[in-house]
Amino acid sequence: MDSLADFRNRFVHSPHDDLIYLDGNSLGRQPAAVGQVIEQVVNREWGERLIRGWNEGWLDISGSVGDLIGELLGARSGEVILAENTSACLYKAAVAALRSQPEKSNVLTDSENFPSDIQILRSACDSAGFHHKVTVVDTSSASDPTGALLAAVDDSTALISLSHVSYKAGWRWNLKEINEAAAKVDALTLWDFSHSVGAVPIDVQSDGVTLAVGCTYKYLNGGPGAPAFIYLRSDQDHLANPITGWFGTAEPFSFDASSPPASGIQRFLTGTPHVVSAALIRPGVEMLLEAGMDRVYEKSVGLSQRFIELCDQRLSPLGFEVRSPRDPQRRGSHVAVFHPDAQAVGLALINEKSVIPDFRPPDLLRFGFAPLYTSFTDVDSTVDRIVELVEDGGVDRWRNETPLVP
Repeated sequence: MDSLADFRNRFVHSPHDDLIYLDGNSLGRQPAAVGQVIEQVVNREWGERLIRGWNEGWLDISGSVGDLIGELLGARSGEVILAENTSACLYKAAVAALRSQPEKSNVLTDSENFPSDIQILRSACDSAGFHHKVTVVDTSSASDPTGALLAAVDDSTALISLSHVSYKAGWRWNLKEINEAAAKVDALTLWDFSHSVGAVPIDVQSDGVTLAVGCTYKYLNGGPGAPAFIYLRSDQDHLANPITGWFGTAEPFSFDASSPPASGIQRFLTGTPHVVSAALIRPGVEMLLEAGMDRVYEKSVGLSQRFIELCDQRLSPLGFEVRSPRDPQRRGSHVAVFHPDAQAVGLALINEKSVIPDFRPPDLLRFGFAPLYTSFTDVDSTVDRIVELVEDGGVDRWRNETPLVP
């Protein structure tokens, strides 16, 4: 019995399409309620109220939608705010953390972290001004990624920054375990929740999370390019936004260049809020809150476990191999599958079998299971279509194609 089945109809689907969409770990489906939001925000508030909209809700939208996301995270009111994209939010949070740790030199991350996150951390080290450096721990080949990471933690560690769920294999870190290890050496932690928020349970209070960022267009279904969020625990008053200005100041409309930073999480804003795209995030988050993360996670595990079992039974003989953790406690909501011609398989699925996964070089397919709109029938049918594709030579037909976006 799928207790979340009715939510599927609250997303946009083409009426005559047998498409199976398993890429919600990259871009979530559009909630049907988005059309009403566009009518309200674009046609009425912008079209009719014009600049008066700033005094009628726009000024507060970064915080009000942030508070909704905070409910998913177990955060207190006023600890989450929408800002720029994930990279910019990560940069601001990382520089703030490092400038509070001038006597320590090392930033720890791991080889399974999102490549852009590692680049951002290196930029943050350059900007912080205290000779920090990034150490990338090799967890890709480690039988015990947690042990490999913790072995690198010492008194020189200023910051540990990781993706809660890794973008490739879907490995999931134990938040509390890593945070406690960091606290023992007086290091800070900075988490990227992009591949976990809205799919797996997070409780920032009980897990001891101090600082985190995340995107809103994956499992939160906020739409392409939707603004990211910053979470900052309310007792971290010493952390300062390195890019101060405009909406991050105490009195943005005094037009005073000497205006001090705003109080609370508001100080981590910089430019003008993304009003329209921020409003589009609300329907997806509200549905997740209505469904409840316990039920969402229960279905996530059920979907991914079903897929893994079918991979072992039906796809393994055809050259496929599951590369995600088998233990659901160590896995997010996507499953990575190896195939030597993974890109060709993915293109053939998209173009011939109406299944959309995604490909990550050099040889992994990712299948993302968004519990609000993915069904168990989708899982079974996907495996059926993969078998059909391989058996009728579809891989060979797409072997030499390389799309711009994999």
